[in-house]
Amino acid sequence: MLLKSLSGLVRWSVLLCVPGGVLWALTPLGISLAEYRFSAPAVFWKLFPSAPLLLALGLIGLQLWQSERAGWLGRAGFVIALLGLGLIVSGNVGKFWLGVDDTYLITAPAYRAMRIGFLVFALGSIVFGAAALRARTLPVWGVAPFVVLSSGGLVSVTGDLGTLGATLWILFGVGWAWLGFSPLVEAIVASWKTRRKPRVS
Repeated sequence: MLLKSLSGLVRWSVLLCVPGGVLWALTPLGISLAEYRFSAPAVFWKLFPSAPLLLALGLIGLQLWQSERAGWLGRAGFVIALLGLGLIVSGNVGKFWLGVDDTYLITAPAYRAMRIGFLVFALGSIVFGAAALRARTLPVWGVAPFVVLSSGGLVSVTGDLGTLGATLWILFGVGWAWLGFSPLVEAIVASWKTRRKPRVS
């Protein structure tokens, strides 16, 4: 019973995708405010790991939500996306908290890890969403826009695209928030339909 309750609790960590996605979407605004207030975007980037950490916990909840029904493609997307988030967090901490790149200026390993993490995370998001869409393990109305917005997210992290890149980055975060919210709506609707069913006497 304890393990079942714990599994159910972790399963609903899917809702952490909502604040994680919102924080991700607010990144361009955070950078602008940090530049305006402190003349240093690094101030914002020190706080940024909260977004990928929340998304990582939400992603675990999503994987538990769909269990094994998404097959090997769903598991692959989950692992790839989680790996990307891990690279983002470790690269961020290495660059903005530990100053690793100040020591290794030429190779800049922390920055490279973070950049690779963005690409891997976006790619994993597409694979994860496509698997869920194919297997119908998550609400279609939540997954379909997510796959499209994740594709935009992949484009946004390929280089400096200015306003277009910032817009696609924001929409990528919105897509994660939307996906994380969809299971809750689906559960509420299912519960409402169950209550509406007439009882057989």
